[in-house]
Amino acid sequence: MDMMTQLLSAISAEVEARRLPGAVIAVTADGSLIDLQAVGKLDPYGARPMPDDAIFRIYSMTKVFVALAALRMMAEDKLRLDDPVAEWLPYFAGLRVESDGALRPPKRPLLIEDLLRQTAGIGGGYHTSPNIKPYYEKAGIRKYEHRAGTYTLDDAVRNLAKQPLAADPGTVWEYGMALDVLGRILELADGRPLDEIVDQRVCRPLGLRDTGFSVRPADLHRVAQPSMDPPATPKDLVTHQERPAWLSAGSGGYSTAADFATLLCAITPDRDGQLSIPALGSNSRALFIDQIGPLAGSGPDYLPGKGYGFSYGLHVPSTDPAWSALDPHARTVGWLGRGATCFLYHIPSGIGAVMMTQCYGRAVHYRDLVRSIVEQAAPWT
Repeated sequence: MDMMTQLLSAISAEVEARRLPGAVIAVTADGSLIDLQAVGKLDPYGARPMPDDAIFRIYSMTKVFVALAALRMMAEDKLRLDDPVAEWLPYFAGLRVESDGALRPPKRPLLIEDLLRQTAGIGGGYHTSPNIKPYYEKAGIRKYEHRAGTYTLDDAVRNLAKQPLAADPGTVWEYGMALDVLGRILELADGRPLDEIVDQRVCRPLGLRDTGFSVRPADLHRVAQPSMDPPATPKDLVTHQERPAWLSAGSGGYSTAADFATLLCAITPDRDGQLSIPALGSNSRALFIDQIGPLAGSGPDYLPGKGYGFSYGLHVPSTDPAWSALDPHARTVGWLGRGATCFLYHIPSGIGAVMMTQCYGRAVHYRDLVRSIVEQAAPWT
């Protein structure tokens, strides 16, 4: 049984059980898209079948595009990994760390690299460290939810700057809104809004037609919708037809399975056996190298999973011997989104898979399901 057959069988069973409204699955091999299939419905309350060019809210998979844009800007000498965040955003100069019920200065400055690898001590993800959660609740820190409103990226970042860090920079993997802070820095470094930065530096070089922070009015009929019944489903979801007020670098994107398959197809081994994205420059190989080492498994919500480390937006095989030993089959790179979108690339075999759906509350479950099928179906490990 080939990998697409296994994926279709598993996801179709979820659709038939009404746990998913529908999905689009793409499979790649050796730098080419080899299959694209759709199952179920575009909208659980409608009759239209899911088209294979359906557009999905991708939430945290947006981080991959922003990370790639940042790496390209570093190659252009517009910013550096070791730049202190406060040099770009002066209102971060007074940061404090919450430690044992007291606030103190951080042991070292918060750096751009901390934002990229989620070691900034900034919360606001699905889970937030208990020591800073009361501060976030009092300040009204909120995740991006694809809603209408006037709250901007700058508003979100300034609010975060007033809150304490959960830990010293570089000491804990804390999944949260650090990429939104990076997104604001990219805007300042380039003098343009984030959507234009990502479009010019990532989407256009890769020929991605349906990835961005809004959906063209002519394409609204292709936007997949979730069931509104599960408690985890955000209320008042909208589909932005023009630039939203909050260009969320961590969660604001829309895309298709075909566009992410194109991203996977751009990932090829270079002559040294390392991974790179030629269309985006050789420095993008850093995206596929573990950047956190012994910090694997730390924090309140370690999404990469056992055996995996984290780079600049992707889970990657861990370089920490003790952590990597927990799963000897950990050989993929990829990431997931809150709406249960995910993509995986199996390093040894060169095969990849994308699964796009809209289902809240079970994103990790479906990522793990797809990852296990990819790892088991790989022709060699």
